[in-house]
This record gives sequence, C-alpha cells and structure tokens, in this order.
Amino acid sequence: MEKLKNFNKSFENATSLHKQGKINEALEIYLELQKLDNNNSQLLFQIGNAYLQKGSVELSINFYRKVSEIDKDHFNNLNNLGGALAIIGKYAEAIDVFKKTLNIKPDYSDAYSNIGNCYLYIKDHKNSMENFKKAIDLNKDNSFAFNGLGSAYKELDDNDNALINYKKAVKIKPDYFIAYYNLGSTLSTISNYEEAREAFEKVLKLKPDYNNTIGKLIHTKMMLSDWTNLDTNLNNMISSINAKKKVIDPFPVLSLIDDPLIHKINADIFADYKFNDLSLRNMESYPRKEKIKIGYFSPDFREHPTLYLMKDVFNLHDNSKFDVYAFSFGPRGKGDAYNSSKEFFKEFFDVKNITDQEIINLCKEIGIEIAIDLCGYTSWNKASIFYRRVAPIQINYLGYAGTMGGSFMDYIIADKILIPESNKKFFAEKVIYMPNCYQANPKSLRISNKILKKKDFGLPQNEIIFCNFNGSYKITPKMFTAWTNIMKKIPNSVLWLMGTKGNSSSENIWREGEKRGIDRKRIIFTKYMESEDHLNRLKLVDIFLDTFPYNAHTTSSDAIRMGIPIVTLIGNSFASRVSASILNQVNMSQLVANNIKDFEKIAIELATNKEKLKEIKNEIKKNIQDSKLFDSLTFTKDLEKIYQDLINEKKV
Repeated sequence: MEKLKNFNKSFENATSLHKQGKINEALEIYLELQKLDNNNSQLLFQIGNAYLQKGSVELSINFYRKVSEIDKDHFNNLNNLGGALAIIGKYAEAIDVFKKTLNIKPDYSDAYSNIGNCYLYIKDHKNSMENFKKAIDLNKDNSFAFNGLGSAYKELDDNDNALINYKKAVKIKPDYFIAYYNLGSTLSTISNYEEAREAFEKVLKLKPDYNNTIGKLIHTKMMLSDWTNLDTNLNNMISSINAKKKVIDPFPVLSLIDDPLIHKINADIFADYKFNDLSLRNMESYPRKEKIKIGYFSPDFREHPTLYLMKDVFNLHDNSKFDVYAFSFGPRGKGDAYNSSKEFFKEFFDVKNITDQEIINLCKEIGIEIAIDLCGYTSWNKASIFYRRVAPIQINYLGYAGTMGGSFMDYIIADKILIPESNKKFFAEKVIYMPNCYQANPKSLRISNKILKKKDFGLPQNEIIFCNFNGSYKITPKMFTAWTNIMKKIPNSVLWLMGTKGNSSSENIWREGEKRGIDRKRIIFTKYMESEDHLNRLKLVDIFLDTFPYNAHTTSSDAIRMGIPIVTLIGNSFASRVSASILNQVNMSQLVANNIKDFEKIAIELATNKEKLKEIKNEIKKNIQDSKLFDSLTFTKDLEKIYQDLINEKKV
C-alpha cells in the first residue's frame, strides 16, 4: 500500500513538472517509475508524450505502441501515435491509427482533419479533400480543416478556393499564424502583394520567430518597391543568418545581399531545416548502357525563361548517345508552351502530384543516371527528391543562381567569370566550368515585325531611353539611386521599367524618384508582352541599366541579342556576375563596372556621346556573330561532353 502511495506521489510530481515544461526532470522520474511498473498505460503514455516533446519521435512511438498493447482503446494515445507517425512520414500507418480513433468517437472532427492532412502529404488530393470536408461537416469551426483544405486547393493550383478556406481558418481562429502564413504565400503566388504583406505582418505579430516570415515580408515589400526599414531589416537578417537562424528562404536573399558566404550559410540552414526528417543516401552508378539516361527536372516547362533558354538544348541532344527525359512539377501555365515542350524528350512525366518516393522509384525504374535540377530553390521546387537522391549524379544548373547547400547536389555548372576559382569555397557542389558562358541560349528567336513607335509607349522621340525590365524585387535603393544620378546628368532622359499590375510598386518607385529629384514623368512603366514583341520593343532602347546584386539574366541576353548595351556592376556572388559573363562572351567587358561610381560613369559617357553609343551597338551586333553566346549546337555539345565525362568518371 505504501509503495503504491509513493508511486502515485512520484507520478503526480512528475506530471506537475511536465506541465511546467520541465520535460527532462519529469522524464527522469517517469523512467524510474517504469522500472517499478512497466504495464502502467498512463505512465507509458506520459513517457511517450515527453519523448515526443523532446523531438525523440521514434522513442515516443515505441511507448505509444506499448500503451496500445495494454489498452487498445486509449483514445488520446491513439491520437498522439497517429501524430507521431505522421511526423516521421509514415502516413499510411498514421491514417490507420486515426481511423481507430473514429471507431471510438465516430463524430471526432479532428480525426478527419488528421487523416486529410496525411493524404495531403502523400498527394492523394481527392481523399484529402473528402476528409477535410467531413471534418468541417462535423465541426463548422474546425479551423485546422479549413487550413488543410486550403492547402489541398493550393497544390491543385486552385488559388481562389485556397484563399477562401485560409480566410475562413483565420476568421474562426484569429491567432492561427500558420493559416496566415499560408494565406500570405498564396496571395504572393497570385501577385497580390499588398494583402500578402498584411498577412505576413500578422504572422510576425502572432509569432515573431515563425519559420522564415521576416524573409517573406522583406521579399514581399521588395516586390512592392517598399523600402521602409530595409537597412535595419537586412542588418538583423544577416546577424540572424550568422547565428544560424532560419529567417529567409535561399532564393530571396540572392537579390538582397552580395555575399556568397552568407548565401552558403543560409542555404545550409535551409537544407538542415527542410530535410531534417529525410534520409540522405548515396546511390551506386547503374550498369553501363548503350545510351546515357539524363533527366531534366523543372516546374518551368511552360511560358518561362528556363524553357525559353533551354529549348534548343533539349532539341539538339544527340539521341544516338542520350535518352533525355523531362520531369515536370509546376503549373502548366497559359498558351501551348507546356504541351509543345513535350516533343523534345523521349518521355515527359508530369510528377507534380505524386510523392517524392514515387518520383524516386520512377527514376530508378527508368535508370536515370544524371539528374539536372533546373530550378534549385525557386518556386514549386522539389529539392527534397534530390536530397533523397534520384540519380547517381545530380547537377544544379541554370534556374537558381547559387549553391543549394548541404551535401546532396554533386555539381553546379558555371563558367570562370560566374564562379572564379577563389569563390569555389562558397559552393557545396563541385564546380564544373563550361568553356564559354554558362547560360544556354536559343540560336534564333522569332522577333515580331510590328512597327513599334516610341510614342506608342509614351517614350520621348529624341531623348536617351534607359531601361530595366527586371522584376521589381531586383531593384534596390542603392542601384535606384545610381540610376537617378545618371538621369540627372542626362537632361530629359527617361527610365523605362516593367510595370506591375494591381499594386503600389509603380507609385512607390515614382515617389522614390521624386525624393531623388526625378520628376515622375521621366519614369515610364510598360506592360508584359510576348517574347517576340518584347524583343521588338527593345529596339527602342538606348542603354540597359542593370540591377545589383541580382543582375538581369535572361533579360540580359535578350538585350544583347538586340544589340542593346548593358551597363552592369559586377559583384562577388553568382547572381551579381551573370551579366558580366554574358558581356564577356561578346567581348564587351568595357561595360562592366567594378564599383558604383564607375557604373554611373560608363552610363553617362555612353548617354552623352551618341556617336560612341552607336559604335558600341554596332560592335555588339558584330561581336555576336563571332561569339558562342547564341551557338546552341556548340553549347549542347559542350554540355554533353560534361555529362559523358561525369559518367566515365563515375564508372571508373
């Protein structure tokens, strides 16, 4: 009797410590009590809970299973067991366990939510949505179910219904920061940056350190050309990254900071966080075959710069030596680009809505030997499949201007201007150099023969026209100040920028121009045009002023193709050296500045000497003929040599 009293007293003491958050102290007592009674379901349940809270999920599962052996109808235990199984990716088992809770409580709304979430993870959207809707039928205030249903719609590219459900989730639960985060991300996807900013600001009020929300907010504000508190935010962000805190995704940091070391640290942080519950594995090479099997992985087999740049490569691959496959996991977009891109490949797989393991199994079945990731950490990426490994050789190329961190990507393709020898240390991947510019480009492009006049775009007839057609997030205060300094030296010149639809970016840019003494009438915004018309309108431009630290990439090679001089500032990071690589390829390195003063000086000299400007334009057009920039056949052969050498090296 006394032993029982002591046991109960100790157990009460442990549970009290547990409630106070003193998990280790509570667990120590629990484990001592287990030696006295290994069949006490409530004790074993609490041990499982403690291990789960400590992050020892496998151990928690072991104890929850023991409880189920003793008391198969222990409702809370089943609920926690299902949750723990879901955490480690055992979704099928988790679904079975959650279904057992429904045998006990048939009207338990949260069980349907949990099941819906598991189906969502395994990309079974039909069953996922059915279960979320059942959860809502049982409980109209189930905010978790509305959030999950929103996520299911989002994965199916139904952003309208995603937004409806996220908004219902936060209306029911105003402090539901995860739903606000999802709401902000979806609003960003449809370019509603004004409301996205509000959603991310709400997250930060509710949960200041949640995930990478501060990075999301900074990037959203850059999309709006809202530079308030930017310096303070950047300094805090750099300090946090150096402290190994996850505050921003890898992609947006490329356009904010010209420091490849920060880029690598941040990519490592992201990889550790994103893939901490996945298994990093090696893969032996496949037996030698007659042809090398290569796979291109991208969400951008659609109207997108990646397809635009790569289509000649896809088409020109030597089919006697290579079997080329496409793995698409993004939206199909508008127009026929998605469907027409299929003709370039031996087989084209849309893998957007299948699981990582199913993609890996498919690649193994085919025998993919080289997997080329064309998107890195950009939107809709599937970096997790590369972490799990889809091929013996994995390459980071073109779509992402930096390292992916970690140790799962084997190589990155670059050139010696893009990544100098001294910068190799900032890349987790082994650097492979192309003999010419790293950027793939089509040999020729259709250019519309429409007669376009300056007045059609509100441009002056006889004044210097500077332009930059990059996304607004690439425009930093430092470079905008340089642009306006140049404009001050060139009276009546105008700056032609890409306009943004439905938000305040243009107004913010006009205001920033006025702060710097530039009348808003001298900053002219234009609209998106199809490629053939966009190339045609470039003929109206005098000088392209580049962004920094994220240069123009596709936009840069477009300008060069049309004979437009690009004045660029070269930096230290991959993203800040792309235009320099392109200009070097056409023997125009005199347009590359090493500092901001030289950037302004080069642009002003060109703009004030129209004869020199004309000579430079003619020289660019002439040099293109002698360069390899648009020689897609040579480029493809150089790329194939890299692939062949890697296979030979792997098989030795």
